[in-house]
Amino acid sequence: MNVFLRSFLAFSLFSLASSMSYADTLQEIYELALKNDAKLKAAQATYRANLETENQAFSKLLPQIVATATYSESDDDIENNRLNTPVDNNTTTENENISISLQQKIFDLSTWFTLKSGKETTAQAEAQLAADQQNLIIRVSSAYLSVLRAQDNLEAAKAEERATQRQLEQTQQRYDVGLIAITEVHEARAVYDNTVVQRLTFQGDLGTSYEALTVLTGHFHNSLWTLKEDYAVIDPTPLDRDEWVQFALQNNLSLRAAAAATQVSRQKAKSKKMEHMPTVSASYTYNDLSTDSEVDSNDFYSDSDGSVWAITLTVPIYSGGGVSAQRRQAYEQYNAVFQLEIDTRRTIIQATRSLHLNVVTDVQRVKARSRGIVSTRSALEATEAGYEVGTRNIVDVLQSQRSLYASIRDYANSRYDYILNTLRLKEQSGTLSPQDIIDLNSNLVAVNPATTQAL
Repeated sequence: MNVFLRSFLAFSLFSLASSMSYADTLQEIYELALKNDAKLKAAQATYRANLETENQAFSKLLPQIVATATYSESDDDIENNRLNTPVDNNTTTENENISISLQQKIFDLSTWFTLKSGKETTAQAEAQLAADQQNLIIRVSSAYLSVLRAQDNLEAAKAEERATQRQLEQTQQRYDVGLIAITEVHEARAVYDNTVVQRLTFQGDLGTSYEALTVLTGHFHNSLWTLKEDYAVIDPTPLDRDEWVQFALQNNLSLRAAAAATQVSRQKAKSKKMEHMPTVSASYTYNDLSTDSEVDSNDFYSDSDGSVWAITLTVPIYSGGGVSAQRRQAYEQYNAVFQLEIDTRRTIIQATRSLHLNVVTDVQRVKARSRGIVSTRSALEATEAGYEVGTRNIVDVLQSQRSLYASIRDYANSRYDYILNTLRLKEQSGTLSPQDIIDLNSNLVAVNPATTQAL
């Protein structure tokens, strides 16, 4: 059992034994997904099914024992006219036959390579299940953070809607006393209407995000813990990109599964090739036959038993080209799987390098967008002050408001992008584990609706 499977089992036992104060933390939702996610259950069933491939292959090398029991009864009425003397015979016969046979392969290279293929299938199944379990962590985290992202976007949209509504009311009052033209009222109303539409869109996104969680857990969720404001956004360790690539090539679970699939196909090809080779098998058969006959009221009974030992050499000579065709087919299938492994390797290298670059960029992006909120808020205050003294117009104010709330949304989105890209980078490198769920969960806080403040 590989390291990830052990970690996965340990987390499952921990989750079942623990009791949590709140039901909608990331850790609790992950626990529910472990129990209810249909994709994971299908992956587990596929894993158990693939394990039987090795058992089936190994069974072909073990003794094959077959026992048979036969009972038959015949009744014959024979009329014969010989030498002008009619003869009428009635014969009743009962046969009982018990047979036990044992066969053992002594030399069969084709079956031996089939067994090796089965062992590689087991390795492939373990790697694939571990990859599927890692993918569940990504799917749960992505769905959870999508809800938080939608919540932040909605809160920003609500705050922007309130701000534009106040601006519209103030503009209307100024128009009513004759300080401004009606065009400024129209400008303010147009922006306000757009913020209402935007808020409705984010409300729909939030509902959709919650539904995505329901698909994973089979439960409805309506309240999640949120990300701490002081969540640390740091560069990946190690910072060198090539080190991550080398680590991914050694530990990526999808690549391990692909490499194992190549070996499965290679051993199958060897098995087909060895069908040209002679085979040697040993057999032992024991028979016990008893016969009870009645001929014209005269009884006859016989009982015989015996055993046969045999060594059989089978040499395939010609099968119409079928064995050769199967051999060629198997080797082409091996070539196809091998090329898929090469493609998987190249894809992992590209994905690892891209994700590493994204994470490094996300770190700088989060910092820049945090400063952007401060800048746009200061710009809005300056624009509003200019509007009060008549040096700026309503369009400038509305544009500054829009920039501020866009900066707030961009900052929130960049933090979630950083988290997801970091988890995906760990998945590519094969280091993603349930501990990452626990670590991320420790950076979440419960939300008290009574104390939640608008932006």
